[in-house]
Amino acid sequence: MDSNSYFDFASLSTLKYADSVKQPGTSKAVLQKFEALFIDQMLQAMRKATIRSELFDSQGMKMYESMFDKEVSEELAKSGGLGLTQVFERQLGLESKSQNEKNLTLERLNRSMPLNKSKAVSLYSAQLAGE
Repeated sequence: MDSNSYFDFASLSTLKYADSVKQPGTSKAVLQKFEALFIDQMLQAMRKATIRSELFDSQGMKMYESMFDKEVSEELAKSGGLGLTQVFERQLGLESKSQNEKNLTLERLNRSMPLNKSKAVSLYSAQLAGE
């Protein structure tokens, strides 16, 4: 069992302490744990929504699937998952300075491009007419 999983209370307590003394990087770890929990809940809901054969409907199989879902959700969250960690970091202002600078640069580039609404509508209309 992974000692850094979101259902291990000792690791969560360690994260809580690290966050309270403002150690760098703990916010991202907490957000990853939240994303893993979210993915696990989503996987559980998907399993409940599927039609199951009675052949695989034992308590042992349910426990295996539950542990498998937890591990998959942890690995997905570590590797980027659904992108919730990055979204929450951006919303909470926890991004690194280099990432903030990249976003500002992209915003500046997007603002420099003029928006020509009539040209966009005419291109869209021409595309619809061509179909």
